Amino acid sequence: MDWSLQRNFGIAAGAILGALFGLMIAQSIVLAAEGFHPRGITPQLIVLPTLLVVIFVNLGIGLRMIDRLVTLIAQRSQLLATGAAPGETAPARIGQVFGREQRLAATMRFPASPESARLALVKVLPNSGPPRTAYVLLPTRYGIQRNAPASVVLDPANPDVAVLDDRVDAAVLGAIAADPRWATVRVPGRFLRQGGLAVIIAFVAGLIVSLPLWILFLR
Repeated sequence: MDWSLQRNFGIAAGAILGALFGLMIAQSIVLAAEGFHPRGITPQLIVLPTLLVVIFVNLGIGLRMIDRLVTLIAQRSQLLATGAAPGETAPARIGQVFGREQRLAATMRFPASPESARLALVKVLPNSGPPRTAYVLLPTRYGIQRNAPASVVLDPANPDVAVLDDRVDAAVLGAIAADPRWATVRVPGRFLRQGGLAVIIAFVAGLIVSLPLWILFLR
């Protein structure tokens, strides 16, 4: 799955937010030094509209990525369930469950099933690799909640994709829940897909570069 749009926007948003934070700091510095609002403006006149733009653009990009994920998971679930594509069974724990209802579920018993579902991010402990996260489609009728144990089938061709293995019984799920590795292993979150460290660097760079410029502008 190509996350370049998400990462690039995350980096750009980080730089913008850093610049906005620099504006607020510059405003405080100039206000403390001169005792009045310089140039008759307040940070809110710039910060709030810019934040709204960033939020709405991020929402649009996020919805687009979710639609692509749902389609991809449904397609790959059919191949994994029929054996047309290889898969690796792995223990998992449900992380974030997204609130938006999907009209397509995907499990090993019911691949690409036209029913109510939720997209979820799961923490996975693969047998052949380091801990990671992947996305699954959870049928609403199963009532699976955050932190619940689960068994998933990973798609080697698409590391971001997993399919819920609903063929396992309660004993297997109990063993997954009792796995001591959950208490010690650190699983990377989805922040890495959104730019990770690059977003933080962009924020700091935006702050450092913009702060003296804002001070010069406001005086």
